[in-house]
Amino acid sequence: MSINLTFFLFVYKIKTMRKRKQPNKTCPRCHLTMPETVDTCPDCGLSFDRLEIATNKDAKRKILRGDRDYIIRMRKLPHDVKYYKLLLMTIFLGLFGGHCYYVGRYLRGAIFSAFMTLSLACVIFNGFFVSIWNGLLIEILGVVIGLFVLVWMFDLWLVIFKKFKIPVAIDLKDDEVIK
Repeated sequence: MSINLTFFLFVYKIKTMRKRKQPNKTCPRCHLTMPETVDTCPDCGLSFDRLEIATNKDAKRKILRGDRDYIIRMRKLPHDVKYYKLLLMTIFLGLFGGHCYYVGRYLRGAIFSAFMTLSLACVIFNGFFVSIWNGLLIEILGVVIGLFVLVWMFDLWLVIFKKFKIPVAIDLKDDEVIK
């Protein structure tokens, strides 16, 4: 009888804890968790209203110029990145880094492109690569390409479940200060 009562109290406590739990949000800059009602991050001073107008297009321009200040990677899609385009690019051009180029992650896209171009060269010139080191080179490249396919599949999973981080540029007002 006491075991049933203990189990009942345990289940009741879990249910009441779930009801009391407030929705939280996380600051994309400093990763501090805070209540949903807060408008400005108390740690880094980021105004969450600025995130609504942040764009990926400005972030791409700043990345190409080498200016990485005020660029934040967010999971929430900005208004200038379309989900269906990102998903289609990840499915069809993801092995060559198309989805990374689309959102402005150029270094990652270049690495994808280089290794997949190398894999195409291995397919085309298979006889030549098999003769090098008695086929050891083609085996090493096969493992590396397999790892990149796994990374592509992980990126696809992130895009499907809207967890893929996209760089956005946040222009600060004059009164906002970074700590």
